[in-house]
Amino acid sequence: MARSMTAYGRAHIKTSVGAFQIEIHSVNRKSLDIHSNIPKEFLILDMDFRKRLTQEVKRGNVTLRITKESGHGPFSDIPSPEAMKEVHEEWMKRASVLGYDPKEAIPFTSLMQLMVSSTPSVQKVDESLKEKLMEGLDEACKAFTSMKETEGKALVEDILPRLDEIAKGISFVQERGKEAPERYRKKLEKRLEELNLNHEGDEDRIAREMVLFADRIDVTEEMIRLNSHIEQFREILAQGKKRVGRELDFLTQEMNREVNTSSAKSQDLEMTQKILFMKSEIDKIREQLQNIE
Repeated sequence: MARSMTAYGRAHIKTSVGAFQIEIHSVNRKSLDIHSNIPKEFLILDMDFRKRLTQEVKRGNVTLRITKESGHGPFSDIPSPEAMKEVHEEWMKRASVLGYDPKEAIPFTSLMQLMVSSTPSVQKVDESLKEKLMEGLDEACKAFTSMKETEGKALVEDILPRLDEIAKGISFVQERGKEAPERYRKKLEKRLEELNLNHEGDEDRIAREMVLFADRIDVTEEMIRLNSHIEQFREILAQGKKRVGRELDFLTQEMNREVNTSSAKSQDLEMTQKILFMKSEIDKIREQLQNIE
């Protein structure tokens, strides 16, 4: 399924050092560019975070943001008993070494103030904390990917009817092109009559003019190639691949080339108008593809 490059996902995770919100946001970009805005204490995990993101995203300007949540409830910032016990034990060890009574090493109120105001440090990023953070990142990635697929589906639903309109345009141009030489013949004969010139003896010359004219305005090859590009476009979408943006963008460039050539050859107003309409639809498809990964 085609994926959009514009998406957002977030997750909330509780750890031994507090609760954190993990957010992933991306916008379109030709290549992959990851920006991380995370607490300095977690910089040691930056490469792990990036490696995980590159498994999900291949194109786009991606921002990863991790922020500590202060919470809103009266007990939201209270640290876990395990974390408090660990700190308390460390204080007791130091008190014992320095000759103080371990039981009086740190009052409970002081311990609470210390724990609530403290922030995680690099030394605290152990395997348990890393595992929790990666779980949160996975959850955010899941929501992020879900939105990419939803947005991608909407883009495809906009593109497919435009392909149908271009296909109809091809049929119109092909049929209109078959009648062009005869219309040119009538126009040429009428012009000769207006000039009071006898063209009855110039049938061969008129025939040669028609052959040259038909060859000059023939867009059969261009329409065949354009139709082939449309079929390839549909096949790529039907394959359900996740990342099709580059392939489809290349096809639209080729489609645009064919309609430009056809427009330059056209000598018929209705054909020209239809070709310009097809070009407009291709341009709209290209705009949508700028946001497909």
